[in-house]
Amino acid sequence: MKHIIGKIIDFEVKGNAVRFYLGNKTDEWGWTNKNYKDCNGNTPDWLKPSDTYYGDDWDDVPYEHNASTVYDEFIYGTRTYYYDMNWIIIEPCSGEINSPYCKNDFKSRNIPCVIVIKGELADRYSYKDKFSFWWNFIKNSDYDKQEVECFYFEDYLMSGETLETEISSITL
Repeated sequence: MKHIIGKIIDFEVKGNAVRFYLGNKTDEWGWTNKNYKDCNGNTPDWLKPSDTYYGDDWDDVPYEHNASTVYDEFIYGTRTYYYDMNWIIIEPCSGEINSPYCKNDFKSRNIPCVIVIKGELADRYSYKDKFSFWWNFIKNSDYDKQEVECFYFEDYLMSGETLETEISSITL
């Protein structure tokens, strides 16, 4: 299995599955994946080094209705986690009709892109599905740190092959 250390540069949440898109900044190419190939297997002429990563409309609010996934030429790998069905997976648009965030807000690392609430804490607050509740809870409460995991853009993750999965918890 091929392992690449990468940083989170984008994400998708579907139910209790979270896919992280991973990038890697190098001295020569910046954030661009110099090994990127188009659908025909060719290196495009337009592929150039970039000092940042981005996608379409990353400066538009709300991100969940406007922004695309990070452009393919920045992706080195992906990592998909499947979480216990009793756990709470929160992203900044959770519980909102229109969130006040754009994807560039995640790049600033002022807010997490995904919060995972585990164990007894998830059981106790299973009815709470708003990002604002959990973000305030995390900033202002004394809680068991093992029951909350926050993911931020540019956090390191290991990548396997595309769509590699990790079972975080199984409850029978």
